[in-house]
Amino acid sequence: MKYNIFSAICLALYIILFSLIFSHISFGSFGRVIIISMLLFPLLGTIFAFKGKKGGSKWLLLLLNSIAFLALAYVLLLSNMGED
Repeated sequence: MKYNIFSAICLALYIILFSLIFSHISFGSFGRVIIISMLLFPLLGTIFAFKGKKGGSKWLLLLLNSIAFLALAYVLLLSNMGED
């Protein structure tokens, strides 16, 4: 059960960071750190959800964290984040 809570916390942190970026809040020089942490939170959430106990919440959190990770990875690939 504790792994499911950690997974939900990771998903909530991702949603908070995504909403802050979507509302055009500037992070200054921490922009790349925020983007990288937005990639890591759903990835950690997926790992925690996979380790969680069996049940509907495990699979729901696994699905939501996976979708969040893949969606952000796709957006970053489209935006060419690595180019300076």
